[in-house]
Amino acid sequence: MNYAAYSTEDFLADESFQSFVIGHDATAGQFWRAWIVQNPARQPEFDEAVALLQLLATRQPQPLPEALKQEEAAKLRHAMHPPVAPRAQPVLRVGRHARRWASAVVAALALGFAGVRLWQHATPTAPTWTSYTTHTGEHREVTLPDGSRVTMNANSVLKLATTWQPGHVREVWLAGEAFFAVRHTAPAHLKAVATAPAGVKFVVHAGPLDVAVLGTQFNVLRRVGKTRVVLNTGQIQLRHRQAGRLDQVLLEPGELVEYNETAPQAALVKRMVRADFYSAWTSGQLQFDQTPVADIVALLKDSYGLDVALGNPALARQKLTGTVPNHDVDVLLNAVGKSLDVKVRRQGNRVWLE
Repeated sequence: MNYAAYSTEDFLADESFQSFVIGHDATAGQFWRAWIVQNPARQPEFDEAVALLQLLATRQPQPLPEALKQEEAAKLRHAMHPPVAPRAQPVLRVGRHARRWASAVVAALALGFAGVRLWQHATPTAPTWTSYTTHTGEHREVTLPDGSRVTMNANSVLKLATTWQPGHVREVWLAGEAFFAVRHTAPAHLKAVATAPAGVKFVVHAGPLDVAVLGTQFNVLRRVGKTRVVLNTGQIQLRHRQAGRLDQVLLEPGELVEYNETAPQAALVKRMVRADFYSAWTSGQLQFDQTPVADIVALLKDSYGLDVALGNPALARQKLTGTVPNHDVDVLLNAVGKSLDVKVRRQGNRVWLE
């Protein structure tokens, strides 16, 4: 299989890639993580496909009538390219359930990534959807229909209904990272998000977590395997439903909750942090406060598409404190190198700290 020629659409349609992103398949995960290290030129398409699959997987779709599914899949095939001979099966294969899900992804793509609600309400009155995307090293400011503002970090996707109806919950779906400044539309006497009616709430669906607020400022990060929520002002109601169990916590300013998909049964636990450190990227800075180098390496991959190798594995456990500009990745790399007293070597998307 010539994976090196894959486009975003090829990644999206590949069953083993789907299993890597949303199926929690350890074998597929090991294969694709190793593959992208060896093929850094495909990083933009790889990251875009990951973000879109995470977004589509936020809500489990309801089955479409078979006739409609076939019709929409045919539209996609016609739009993408003329019919071609079927491709060989990928090296990594998954089961029958994943193949059925792959058909749902293809049909969803044919509908312009309309998302799961289009699957649930595939009628002439179905809402239209708007998606915003950022690429490697890009930030984007978005104003939502209610006047709320969102600052999107690099390699992120934000999806929402194009028109928001009064009296209905305001919902967005996020893959990547974004800082939200949400406009308070509820009556003045409504202050507690947990007891407020659904129609006045603003909800961010970030993978397995639902983030509900009234009028608030907060940062949400949703990357492969990890979801993190940090509250700057106001109040957050955080909910996680899995296997019939509902886990929820209320966040106050300065609190953080992080969910790791390697421990899906773990309870949501909050801790106090410097919230401004986690949103400093919106003003052109990165602030580290006893931040492990392993987390900085992950940030360089998620936001800048860099694959960082540590010459000494013990470096991953060291911690850094300080502020550096984030508009120039080379300045950031040099600052990290000086702090660790190591040499920085870069070749394209590959970086070595030695």
